[in-house]
Amino acid sequence: RRYAETHLKASDLGSIAAEKAINDANIDPETLDYIIVAHNFGDVEYGNHQSDVLPSLAVRIKHNLRIRNPKCVAYDILFGCPGWVEGVIQAQAFIKAGMAKKCLVVGTETLSRVLDVYDRDCMIFSDGAGATVVEETSEPGGILSFDTLSFTYNEAFYLQYGNSNNRDLSQNTRYIKMNGRKIYEFALIQVPRAMKDCLDAS
Repeated sequence: RRYAETHLKASDLGSIAAEKAINDANIDPETLDYIIVAHNFGDVEYGNHQSDVLPSLAVRIKHNLRIRNPKCVAYDILFGCPGWVEGVIQAQAFIKAGMAKKCLVVGTETLSRVLDVYDRDCMIFSDGAGATVVEETSEPGGILSFDTLSFTYNEAFYLQYGNSNNRDLSQNTRYIKMNGRKIYEFALIQVPRAMKDCLDAS
């Protein structure tokens, strides 16, 4: 798995990805209308399991990019694994509504800082960031359709914070915990349905 260098936090990774996206798009960052940052655990320093989300990661990334324009709105979304996708959906909605012309969408996470090494599920978690610029265009295209759902009845606590499997460790420290079997079964049923609905709608 890929883990971030110990001196880097999620907002640092997001800032690096954002700068690359801005340079690749060849735009002036001061012309961005929105910076949307998807994450779940905020900035977590190496060796410390405490999440830091004040100021928000979007504000930190905007600060790191040295954007001075106050009309560039920066906000976070906590949306689980598909957070970046939801950010792109929101960016397109802003553009189609005439509320924005350019949006920067960033997804960033350092799950290595919140995983329990004594949990067999820890092997699937890693660190990383990605960013994209979504821009208004007169050409046809964009998102043809999407299917966003929130399952919160039996499924609400398939992913949560919990104690380490090593009972010798402090019970005051929480780690990311996943009901892997339930999530696997859920994904096998619900993801194909969502894909079909999305394809049918497009």
